[in-house]
Amino acid sequence: MRADPAEPRNLGPAAAGPFPRVPARETSSGLPSPRWSRRFLVAIVGALALLAARRLSVGFDHLLFVPAARPSTGFQRAVGEGAVDLVMRHLETRAYFARRGSAVTVYPPAAYVLLWPFVASGTVSAARWAWAVVLAVSLAWICRTIALASGFREPLARLAFGILPLTFLSTTAMLSVGQMTAPILALSVASVLRLARRPATRRDDAVGAGLFALAAVKPSMVAPFGWLLLFVPGSLVPAAIAAGVHGGLTALALVLRHFGAGVVGVASARPEASVVSTGASKVLAGTASVAPGVSSAWDMARMIEGGVANLQNLLLDFGIGAPWVTLAPFLVTAALGPWAWRHRRDDVWILLGVAGLIARFAFYHRVYDDLLVIPGLVALARIASGAIERPGGADAEGSPGVAHAALAILVASAIGLLLPRDFPPSEVRLRLNACAWAAALALLLQVVRPGGVAAAPVAAPESE
Repeated sequence: MRADPAEPRNLGPAAAGPFPRVPARETSSGLPSPRWSRRFLVAIVGALALLAARRLSVGFDHLLFVPAARPSTGFQRAVGEGAVDLVMRHLETRAYFARRGSAVTVYPPAAYVLLWPFVASGTVSAARWAWAVVLAVSLAWICRTIALASGFREPLARLAFGILPLTFLSTTAMLSVGQMTAPILALSVASVLRLARRPATRRDDAVGAGLFALAAVKPSMVAPFGWLLLFVPGSLVPAAIAAGVHGGLTALALVLRHFGAGVVGVASARPEASVVSTGASKVLAGTASVAPGVSSAWDMARMIEGGVANLQNLLLDFGIGAPWVTLAPFLVTAALGPWAWRHRRDDVWILLGVAGLIARFAFYHRVYDDLLVIPGLVALARIASGAIERPGGADAEGSPGVAHAALAILVASAIGLLLPRDFPPSEVRLRLNACAWAAALALLLQVVRPGGVAAAPVAAPESE
């Protein structure tokens, strides 16, 4: 049964409607909303805009104009600089529907139905442009949503926060290789925000569930968010709808693979080898890479050896292999369930932040998946700005030190993501980032405890 529609929830501006105004926050004795001088904010926005322009230009240049990666001899994998992962998805998707190679694939079968129109229905050149549009729209939605949800009073502060994702090294890497991180993150967050609306409607259930079903094509990113799909709406209907949609896409993919190669136009595709690519490339902007090809005998250690700052790689570093290297992320995700149930009525951005950080830490990821920490950064910004409320809108007593700690961790996390590829050395930068994200996770788990954070009253919307 769905929770009482009249039950108050603090969803943040992005969840209240498509593009609502951000409410002004009165300063409270518990969590004062930070203020900065206009000159300082103008300087920050200008610097971030210049860095964003530079990193977006590098990323889109590799995605669109650097000579495309090519299939290597004897393997269905991509070698080269331009759009390496996108070329691999092109090869995998066409090979999947042509029934070439092993049935072991990188993504669930449903993913190939969804990827087909964008990355495999035409030439590699057409796929590059189509995917560039998908990534640009996804990044634009993420930036606007997090700016509105941050809770900062000053429009320039919200603008600076909204620009942040465009300046991250991980964004450049994602664009350079043509990865799916931004679309999957956007779909996951949009799904939960839609399902968290109060009062909720059947349309919210259907739209939120549909968005989640689309996001579920990359389980290593989406699995922790699944608990929010189950618990935040106050009903099992959205989860049932999402399962049905994903099941339908899976069935369609299997039918097309078995019977419909001619329908999707891959019967005449050039044969490659009998190996289906797994894993992603080691690309950072400006570096060539070779994506590992793996035989149908699943080689988990080889697949995840290029990951960074995650539990699976940590276990391999300690010499712990199968089955624990495979089971550990799912055990961590399962442990998130009771916590998500207990705090299902807390600020939805804290729930999203914790789920995103768990996803980043628990599963194999490379640098382009650092974007998973963005919901956690939003949650930190909301704590620092005084935008967090306890369930039901009740005030909670808390120390101003919580807000200061949130702001400090937010700044440290942002700086770590802004640092260039070669300075400091990647080993140092990755460890610093992991420490900042661990601190963010610890703080978010702390503030949902009774009395862990103070709430600021909501004033009338601020005109701009």
